[in-house]
This record gives sequence, structure tokens and C-alpha cells, in this order.
Amino acid sequence: MPLPLLTPRLAIRPYDPDDHEQMHEVLYGDPEAMRFIGGPLHPDETARTARKYAEMHVRTGYACWVVEERETGFIVGEAGLQPFDGEGPDVELGYAFGQAHWGRGFATEAGQAILAEGFETLGLPQIVAVTRDENTASQHVLAKLGFVPAGRRTAWGHDQPYFILNRP
Repeated sequence: MPLPLLTPRLAIRPYDPDDHEQMHEVLYGDPEAMRFIGGPLHPDETARTARKYAEMHVRTGYACWVVEERETGFIVGEAGLQPFDGEGPDVELGYAFGQAHWGRGFATEAGQAILAEGFETLGLPQIVAVTRDENTASQHVLAKLGFVPAGRRTAWGHDQPYFILNRP
């Protein structure tokens, strides 16, 4: 997938080796920002995650990517595509943003750009998503992006609402 993806306010790009420190400060080290996605990580785990996503992008053409605010160049979170529950075969949309960047529409804006590339460039027939029951903000984002509820699935160690979006 050709990156960066540019939206009016965001630049979405692959991880590079130096991103883990800022990503840890903005997202991975924050218990509140990470409460629905496994809890905060140790800085070494953040560095491993960044390397994993950089390698996944090279191997598959998609991964979770760094999301920067275009105006400042500051990392605000991550978003992208990955194998569902880490294994596939479905491809899953995921996103997470630092608390300071919640409520600004970044997840929806990044999601729209990523979905368009997933369907148009990668030719995916369908993209899925999961979110915890109590994460109503994420469920709202998925609804705005056009996802429809499709029952429940166990993913990432939890029984969660499951959503599907078919290629337009």
C-alpha cells in the first residue's frame, strides 16, 4: 500500500525505528488510553511492537501505522489493518489514539483513508473490526465508518462485539 496516506489533518505512515519513544509517551504507556486494548506496555514492549508493525508492513503491505498530525508532525496515535486476532484470515481495522487527541475525529478520519486503501489498493472484499462492550466511543466510530454489527467473536483474548464492512 503506498504510504503516507494524507488526509486533511493527518499523515499515516509506517513505523520507523525512532517512533517507539514518542508512541510510548502518547499511547502505549498511558493506562487510560490502553485500557480497552490490553493495558499499558513497558517501553521495551512498545519498541518490540513498533518493530513488529514495521516488519508486518514490509511483509504484507499493511499493518498498524503511525498517525501524525500534519500541521505539527506530532504523533497522535496509530491506525491500520492487521490480520484479525493476529492470525486472520480476515483483515481487521484497528486504531488507538492518545487521550489528548480523543474527541477530535482523528479515528474516523484515519479510518476513512485506511478503508479506502484497503478496498481500492489491496482489493479486500471485506474488513472487520472488534471493540470491547464498554468502548462505546469506538463503536460510534465504527458506525460512522459504515460497519454493521455481526454478532460476537473472541479476539485478542476477549469475547467482543464484531463488525463487518463489505467493499462498496
